[in-house]
Amino acid sequence: MATPVPQRLVATLEKLDKATFETFQWNLMEETLEGFNPMSIASLEDASRHKTVSKMVQAYKEEGAMKITQKILENIGMIDLADKLKTEGKKDQDATPQSSQDQSAVMETKQYGVQFVDDNMEQLVQRISLVNPIADGLYQKKMIHYEDYSEITAAQTSMAKMRKLYVALQQGGSVAKSAFYQILLKQQSLLVKELGGVGQE
Repeated sequence: MATPVPQRLVATLEKLDKATFETFQWNLMEETLEGFNPMSIASLEDASRHKTVSKMVQAYKEEGAMKITQKILENIGMIDLADKLKTEGKKDQDATPQSSQDQSAVMETKQYGVQFVDDNMEQLVQRISLVNPIADGLYQKKMIHYEDYSEITAAQTSMAKMRKLYVALQQGGSVAKSAFYQILLKQQSLLVKELGGVGQE
C-alpha cells in the first residue's frame, strides 16, 4: 500500500537536524514554486515537523507540498533526501495491484468515499454522536496527527468533535477522507446507507 504523502514528508523532515530544519522552514517563507505563495512567519513559528507538513499540505495540497519539499531540499544541499523522496513517490505510482480491474474498483470506491465525505459534511457533523471510536480508528491508521486526535477527543460535544475531525481530514487530503469513509461503512453503516453511500469495506 502506498505511504500517504503527509507521512512520507514527515519521515523526510525528521531526518533533518534542528538547524537544517529551521533552514528548511525559512525557505518555505522565501522560496516558492510558480503559482504558490510563500508561507507566513506566524504559521510556522515554533511549528513541529508534523505541524509544518500539515501547514504545507493545507497551503499547497499534497502534490504541491511534495514538489516544494523536493525543491527546497535540493536548494539546501540535501540532494540524497530529495532524490529518495522522488524515488519513493515513483515507486508508489508504479506499484500495481493484482489486476487493472481490481485497481479500477478500489479507485472508484476511494474516489466515491472522498466525494461522500465532502458532500455530506453537514449531515455527518450533526448526526454522528460516537466520534471517539472514529478518531481512534483514524489515529491508529496514522491518518491524523496526535495533536489533532487530542483536540478531537477533548472537545465537549459530538458536533465540536466532528468539526475538529473535519479540519484534520482536510489536512490529510483524499487518503484520510477515504479512510474515514471506510470506518463509517463499518461503524455507521445505517447512516451511510441513509445518506446514499455505497462501497466496499
